[in-house]
Amino acid sequence: MTDKDIKNESWYIKKLVAMVNNREVYKPKYQRKRKWDLFKKKENIPNDKNYIEFLYDTSNSVHPITFGNDESKLSNIDGNNRINAIIHFLQEPLVLFPERLVKLHETITKYINKTTANVVESIMKNISYDNLMTFKYHKYFVDNDFKELYNNHLKLVRDELEPYFDDLINSMKVNNKDRFDNDVKINATIFYGYTDEELSEVFGKINKYYSGLTEQEALASALYNMINFTINNKTLECKIKQQLQKYYDERQQDEILNCYIYDETTDVMNAFDFMVGFQNYSNSKCSLIHKTENDGLSLFFKLFKTLYKGNFNKTINTNNINEFIELISTTINVLQKIEKTIFMPNFTNGKNKIFDTANKKLNSLKKNNMYLIMISIIGYIKSNTPEKEILKSIETCILYHYFVHGIDNKDKRDLYKLNDGILYEAGGCFIDNKAKDYLKTPCLVSNKITDTVMTELLNYLIDENIKDKAYELRPNGKDKKDKRRTRKVHEKVLLYYYFICKVPTQFLNNIFWVEHTCPFSCSWENNIDIDRLGNIFPILETLNRERSNKHIKEYKKIDKQNFLTYIDVVPDIFHYDEVVSHTSRKPRIYNSEKYNEMCSNNEQIFIECLIQYLF
Repeated sequence: MTDKDIKNESWYIKKLVAMVNNREVYKPKYQRKRKWDLFKKKENIPNDKNYIEFLYDTSNSVHPITFGNDESKLSNIDGNNRINAIIHFLQEPLVLFPERLVKLHETITKYINKTTANVVESIMKNISYDNLMTFKYHKYFVDNDFKELYNNHLKLVRDELEPYFDDLINSMKVNNKDRFDNDVKINATIFYGYTDEELSEVFGKINKYYSGLTEQEALASALYNMINFTINNKTLECKIKQQLQKYYDERQQDEILNCYIYDETTDVMNAFDFMVGFQNYSNSKCSLIHKTENDGLSLFFKLFKTLYKGNFNKTINTNNINEFIELISTTINVLQKIEKTIFMPNFTNGKNKIFDTANKKLNSLKKNNMYLIMISIIGYIKSNTPEKEILKSIETCILYHYFVHGIDNKDKRDLYKLNDGILYEAGGCFIDNKAKDYLKTPCLVSNKITDTVMTELLNYLIDENIKDKAYELRPNGKDKKDKRRTRKVHEKVLLYYYFICKVPTQFLNNIFWVEHTCPFSCSWENNIDIDRLGNIFPILETLNRERSNKHIKEYKKIDKQNFLTYIDVVPDIFHYDEVVSHTSRKPRIYNSEKYNEMCSNNEQIFIECLIQYLF
């Protein structure tokens, strides 16, 4: 057995850089991805620039960077962000300190021109710290393929510019005299004789109280050696391993150190790997489930924790893992069907993109929204609820959630939030206790959303979105053309469900458009909203292009497939003529009362269609 030892050493930065460049330092599997930004974005959040400034001030790292000795290499247990900051600075120091170039830029602009100043500034931002410290005015520009720039511009004002380059170089020295890499020291703590499993525990203990590890990041070390389970579904196991390959490949991006590389053929999957890989695989099957993330505890860990109460070290075993796989797989089947129902693929093809925003909205459910949705589905599955009932319950709660989110009036929004089963406004124990209740009684996710509540909500949303105004002319007497409004989610959903409920299956795969019953180009009397929901309806794209701003009867000539016989919100010629006049080149809405009556009736048809579908 190898003797264990811990040694504290002090290195100049130059030694650390040489070891990194020689690939003598690597980032192990359990080490988190670098998180620091280049510059300060928030108070009390570390960043590269502030850390380099600290090293300039102290000439010492103070807190040690920790390594594990692995034969001829060192694994970086703690200090990955600090190492990245140091190397980034030495590679491009003036990217971190662009303010040091201001005087130089101003001087070149004064003696030559701004274009040349911008070129020189770009060159200097890419220069390494070593090249900056050994910079020679003539030699650098000539030796680095900037000879033409030097001869045509910089050579002529060498005497004026050299002092500014000298000042720039001195400003990047420690105390204006010593090189950063030769003067600043790094404290290093090295663990000798420790196994990878023991070093992962060291990582967890070091970071438990001092570095703000998220619960997810802490589990990477805590579950490092947790491999006491077998996945029965070997096909799924292979797919999870493929996701892990991608996950660890992505973790290498923007990292200075040589990172752990996952080998799906030889590496043993631990419990952390399983949760990460299984969630990412599930994301590939259903986009409502997002990929795993390091913010707090990821979705699948939260679900597992609620299902198998207790510490992960005690609950992760073969039986629980395989039951979890079965429950999640069944849940994914439900979510896939909901996706196909709610999402609007035939609204977004071709040139018609107005429903893309609705799809993005419906696909942006947050982690805790999905936590409550999925735990409810699992509760339904465990209680043997018919799939049809599960689908309606989850579909209803998702739609209601986004309808409420779309209310502009805060007081009304807060009132309707009371019925939102997947709303969360507090995390921690609150959301976990709510999930436990949903697991036992899954109907809680939607049982407050009655047909009456949903109808009232939709009526309020429609009324709130009506923007009546007078018809306007430009100062030159020509029509003032308004842009069509961005459709809100409730409008898009109502139109879509109307479409799929009313239109025969032979039309469902067509590209369809949103058409105005009374043309958008109409002028009008009094105050109306030409773009309100009740004045639009779904139509095949080809029919929409053919009608233009002509009379509604134009459809009789062009609708060869009799599509509009299924759209009962389109008025007949008699009722259309009660509202719109086509006696001149430009159509005119001459009866605003009849117009609003028509729109209100159509809006109720849209609402009734959705209510009948859901309830």
